[in-house]
Amino acid sequence: MTTTKTKTTHIDRTAHEPRDNSLHELLITSITPISPTIRIVRLSPSQPQPQPSIHFFPGQWLDLYHPPFPPSQKPGGFTITSPPSALPYLELAIQSSPTNPPAAYLWQEPPSSLLNTTVRVRIGGSFIYPPLQSSSLLPFKKVLFVAGGLGINPIMSMLSHIATLPPSERRAKEVAVLYGMKDPNGKIQAGDTSQALFLDRIAGLFAGDEDGLKGTVKLFLTGSGQEEHTESLDSEKVIQSAQGVQLPLVKRRMALPDLAGVIGEEKDEVAVYICGVPSMTDELVEELTSPSPKGLCLNERRVLHEKWW
Repeated sequence: MTTTKTKTTHIDRTAHEPRDNSLHELLITSITPISPTIRIVRLSPSQPQPQPSIHFFPGQWLDLYHPPFPPSQKPGGFTITSPPSALPYLELAIQSSPTNPPAAYLWQEPPSSLLNTTVRVRIGGSFIYPPLQSSSLLPFKKVLFVAGGLGINPIMSMLSHIATLPPSERRAKEVAVLYGMKDPNGKIQAGDTSQALFLDRIAGLFAGDEDGLKGTVKLFLTGSGQEEHTESLDSEKVIQSAQGVQLPLVKRRMALPDLAGVIGEEKDEVAVYICGVPSMTDELVEELTSPSPKGLCLNERRVLHEKWW
């Protein structure tokens, strides 16, 4: 979550969201650069704990305060990408953003200069799987995750959580992921899956093991320019993940027909989670819930969403 064009802050945008009362002190114990603009940061307790003192739901984020902790400091907002089963550590994917002080702090060079530094965090957010109030979401057998760019972050936590459950305990028996991202240099379509944030990790959750997730992952790649929105069903290409999982891709933006193709006729048995930039998120939510013939007429309680900035 970085600064928007209107310069609103994370704390302003999420003022209506639920938050824990407690602040927790954690150490930065690992920093792994995975691209020129993304690094993975791991936070851990300073002392071993018999039981984790932090509890969170898949999809939640952190308010993060960094040294020297001035009283006027506004926290940064960073989504937890690890599942609750990975506690006591928390994993964050941080995008370089020099104009966002918390992100800039976590992008200091060299990364080793930040190791064993203390930060303070508070858990928050309501975009979670399963939802905070399960009764607010109608029963479902299939879940569709739709991500644009860094919108994959909360979905990574959700997918990992589902995969840790025994198949008999998974509410969703079928899981589908539609993942849109920029590929300005064409490396992803050429087969370099390491260029797509968390793609190999996600594909690994769908690998052939009988306990793996059952469903599909499809990619939508665009360049750095302004592509026209199209609903045409372009020809697909298939690339392989590091684990050998087949990943179909198309070189265009995703659109409503792509979501409709996954949902099929089972509109009363699906839950849809969407996370992307505001324009993408708003557009897809409106189309999914609008009446026919322009929309899919999904019950609004079946569509959950969050915007990343």
